[in-house]
Order: sequence, then C-alpha cells, then structure tokens
Amino acid sequence: EAFSNKVVRAAGSVTSKSGCTIGAAGTTITVTANTGIGVSDLVDNANFIAGTKVHSIDGTTIRVDTTSTNSASASTQVVKFLGVTTAYTSPASTKSILIGGTFANNTSNQVALTVEVYDNSIGVNSTGSVAIASKIPVPSGSSFVISDTGKTLLEAGDEVRIYCDTDNAIDASLSILTGVN
Repeated sequence: EAFSNKVVRAAGSVTSKSGCTIGAAGTTITVTANTGIGVSDLVDNANFIAGTKVHSIDGTTIRVDTTSTNSASASTQVVKFLGVTTAYTSPASTKSILIGGTFANNTSNQVALTVEVYDNSIGVNSTGSVAIASKIPVPSGSSFVISDTGKTLLEAGDEVRIYCDTDNAIDASLSILTGVN
C-alpha cells in the first residue's frame, strides 16, 4: 500500500449549442452541428436531470441516456455538453481508495462542478458511473472538498472523472491509497 497525490490542472471542457430541439419526454436532442460533442459528455440543460449523458451521435441527432423532463417539444434551447477530464485511473490488477480531494475554482466567476466514479467493470454504454458530487457551485476564489469521512473504493480500471460548466476552470488534487487488498 502507498499514499499518493494526483493533481489535474485546468479541468473543464464545454461545447455550447444554441437552437437545439429537445423531444417531448424523449431521449433526443437535435443540434445544427455535432462538432465538439462526444459520447459520455454530460448534458447541461434545464430539461434533463443532472447526470444525463450523451449515449450516441447520429448526424445532428444526439441520443442521451435519460428521458427529458419536458412534456412538449422544446425548441430554440441552449444545451451545454460538458466534456470529461479523467483525474485518476486505478492501475490494472490494483485496488485503490479515494481518500479525499480538493477542487479549486481558478476563474473569476462561479462554476458548477460534477465529480463521478466510473466503474470499468460495467462498461461505457451502461450505467457504469455515478456522481459523488453533482452540479456543486464553486464560487470564484473558493474550492469544494471531498472529505475523508466517505472513502470510495476503486477497482482496477475504475476512474475518477471531473466535469465543469466552464472551460479550464477547475484544479484538482486527489489523495489516493493504492495497492489495497
């Protein structure tokens, strides 16, 4: 067993699309162009619950993994697609424990932060990820801390992922215990 720190500088990648149409209680978003959108991007729009992700892309139709909350088709929507930053991956044949982490806002505006754990054994097109912090507001000059009261076990290949609603806005420092039996 060994303790280590993992640091990530300037996490956060956002592709914003305007003029989108969201199907009524559906899983599709129609965009004018899919440039910059990727599978597993987090969807940031009032018509979807936190944690909704891009499942597949078929031209200008973006399919997501959660049904929208709107009861009628919603047009002229602005949708942000938040790209993932992988902060840590547990090594092959190794278990690790996320002891804690600090996520600092390095911008002059408030940002929203989501931190998730991806379970590699479940797979990318399944529900293999869960948020351990979702849409946390981090004011300018401040940080969000995952404390040592709730440790998270990471099996081989599992990841700690960061999403932010602003480009390059978060610096992260994670405390990890590796080589756990």
